[in-house]
Amino acid sequence: MKKLILILLLSLVLANGSFAKDSIDIEMINKSAITLQQAISIAEKEIGGKAYAAAIDDDSFSPQFEVEITKDGKVFEVRIDGMTQKVIGSREERD
Repeated sequence: MKKLILILLLSLVLANGSFAKDSIDIEMINKSAITLQQAISIAEKEIGGKAYAAAIDDDSFSPQFEVEITKDGKVFEVRIDGMTQKVIGSREERD
């Protein structure tokens, strides 16, 4: 019985952590002047490739998007400011 209670408590703690991260993501999306789709379009134009992954960055204090772009067999990460719609930076990913 103690193991069951411990498992249930651990599950609750983990679920709340996930919910907290989601709520931060939602807050950043709501603050942003652009949508995720618009950030993807900006990043694709910047690199001239195709997006294969994108997300709001929940580590920053203002809305920023991270978009992964592939072009010519290479992978690039492009950061977009969600307020100004400007490219903050880009770099080629190296494994």
